[in-house]
Amino acid sequence: MTTDAVFMNVSYKSGMKFNAVNCDGHNIAVEPCPCLGGSGDNPNPIDYLLASLGSCTGIKALMDLSAHNSRPDPLRITIEGTRQELPPAVFRNLHITFFLRGNLDEKVVERASHDTMTLNCPVAVMLGKATELTWDYQIGSGSPPP
Repeated sequence: MTTDAVFMNVSYKSGMKFNAVNCDGHNIAVEPCPCLGGSGDNPNPIDYLLASLGSCTGIKALMDLSAHNSRPDPLRITIEGTRQELPPAVFRNLHITFFLRGNLDEKVVERASHDTMTLNCPVAVMLGKATELTWDYQIGSGSPPP
């Protein structure tokens, strides 16, 4: 089995700001939240972690659903959770909800969400080993929450 190498170069800029550059040259500005000395101009590492979880699960679920001729419109993912109060303030739990609309087979959506969270999204699989990670889905005709 071959594994793809990963690379990220992270450099200190000034104040509490860092810049990360991936192997494709994409820049990612990072700084702590204002309560830890950041300016609030850029997302903090936890923001990026949650964005990675939400986008990875969305991508993998969409790929799985599309393979079964199901294409939700729209697809929205929300993430809620709690963290420990004391440092390192790790997550106690995270819960993902997939909001979908369209002509969808509920069994296909159920399997796609399960496989996404337990097999296909590496971010979800890794976080699931570190914290309680749960999920559900809602298929509806109304607008998903903002």
